[in-house]
Amino acid sequence: MKRIALAAAVCALALSLAACGSSNNNTAASAEATGYTGSQTAAAAGMEGDVSVTITWENGTVTACEIDASTETESIGQAAAPDLADAIVEANSPEIDAVAGATVTSDAVVEAAKACFDAAEIAY
Repeated sequence: MKRIALAAAVCALALSLAACGSSNNNTAASAEATGYTGSQTAAAAGMEGDVSVTITWENGTVTACEIDASTETESIGQAAAPDLADAIVEANSPEIDAVAGATVTSDAVVEAAKACFDAAEIAY
């Protein structure tokens, strides 16, 4: 009798855990499908002037990042901009590493990118 009760309890536990697992997967899929779609632009002070960042999302995922660092030193801040833009897209986040030698420009890009994420109400 104890074995039957134990087997019934194990089956009930297994079914309840399986039901929880499938429920979580559906919730995650729904959240992804209804994520933010659009673009946001923000600027922050760089070494020589403002650095502007425009981020585009589709269903909550970063699909593009454009950085206007035209006021920055050509061989330093301007040269770092493409790498910083690629890093934001790859990380799907404004929290990226600075480019060595272009710390002020990198910090400005991160600050502006965070403002874009905040405006889109996307957590990072």
